Amino acid sequence: MKLVECSPDRLNLEVHNKSILIVLGDCMTLYEGRGAAHSEYGDKIIIIKQDGSVIVHGPTGFKPLNWQPDTIHVSFHSEEGHLVLKAVRGKPRETLVVKCRGTYGCISHEPRSSGGFYMYFSESEIRDILRDNPWMIEDGVRITEVEKPVQPGFIDLYGVDKEGRIVVFEIKRVKAGEEAARQLYGYVEKLRKSIPNVRGVLLAPGFTESAIEFLQKNGLEAKPIDLKKLYEMYSERVKRKAGLSSRSLLDYMG
Repeated sequence: MKLVECSPDRLNLEVHNKSILIVLGDCMTLYEGRGAAHSEYGDKIIIIKQDGSVIVHGPTGFKPLNWQPDTIHVSFHSEEGHLVLKAVRGKPRETLVVKCRGTYGCISHEPRSSGGFYMYFSESEIRDILRDNPWMIEDGVRITEVEKPVQPGFIDLYGVDKEGRIVVFEIKRVKAGEEAARQLYGYVEKLRKSIPNVRGVLLAPGFTESAIEFLQKNGLEAKPIDLKKLYEMYSERVKRKAGLSSRSLLDYMG
């Protein structure tokens, strides 16, 4: 990691060399693409990664003000004495412009290894994706209730299968053990007192042998879930929720 000159030529060289680049300055941002947004001048942290993705943070909070993945063009230039970054994405067409009227420092780093990374998300997020996409569980199932209260807890997903049978789903985001199987059994047994022929299904990325044995012994089912596919759908949902207003801000770019 090294300090570098905050000049367009030097910063463009670092981008060309696929270094990780961090610029700290007094900047404003202008975005136009699927929507439009801008931020006024203030302290910003600009991060440019090896693949050309650009992230702009404010001085507080963890959520970025702007981010630009999969860019086809990233470059710096000078405009009226101000350092200007322009990042363009191809599909969909998006443009991010960052103008810095002053810089505090620029840092470059040539990474040697990215290391391993493992992403997890919550059971409630998995539940919501499956609720909206019940075909991922089985064909013809219809979810009618979420977090249905049943002593001594709440059923994650409650619905009806294509045969018209009531079906109860218990969700685990990690490998499910016998304790999870017993939890499902408790819900099913409570419902069977008033509703005959209730199905119970344990949903998880994997199951222990004791869990499978307990489920089979008590007439319950195990269905694996694909966390990678679920996370892809979750990410798309987050992107859609982050959609911005359609008002153009190109006039701000001067």
